[in-house]
Amino acid sequence: MEDNRDYVILRTYRNVWKIDRKIYSLEGLKLPFPLNLNELMYFIVSIIITYIIISFIPFIGKAHFIFKYFLIPYGIMKFLTKQKLDGKYPHKYFFDMGQYLLLPKRYNRFRPVISLKKVKFISKIGYRRPIIIDKTETVLKDSKKSKKAKEGASCTSTR
Repeated sequence: MEDNRDYVILRTYRNVWKIDRKIYSLEGLKLPFPLNLNELMYFIVSIIITYIIISFIPFIGKAHFIFKYFLIPYGIMKFLTKQKLDGKYPHKYFFDMGQYLLLPKRYNRFRPVISLKKVKFISKIGYRRPIIIDKTETVLKDSKKSKKAKEGASCTSTR
């Protein structure tokens, strides 16, 4: 079978060293399934987020307890752990986006420019016009001028 690809697959061992930290038991009590620490942290943060949302949006506050404090945080947790925006986890993406929006956009010598100064030119500004010169024609013109000059010099010396 022919493999006509425009790209090359590079294999790395980067994920071999990335080991997920998991909790298998709490105080000697074995859990029915292992808890990933990142997912647990996202779940706790999403419970706090839903609690804040419930205080602002009244109709969600009337929902069932399981829906409010388990299903919505679980959905937020799964979104934050599985979805990647621009190749990054959502919290890192939104942090970098906020940093980009808040930091200055103009730099001079790797330092932010606070204010732009308006420049006013009082005198005339000189500039050069780029002219494309054909080297062969200039050489031919120069050689013709030098021949004429030589002929003129020889004519004046004979008189």
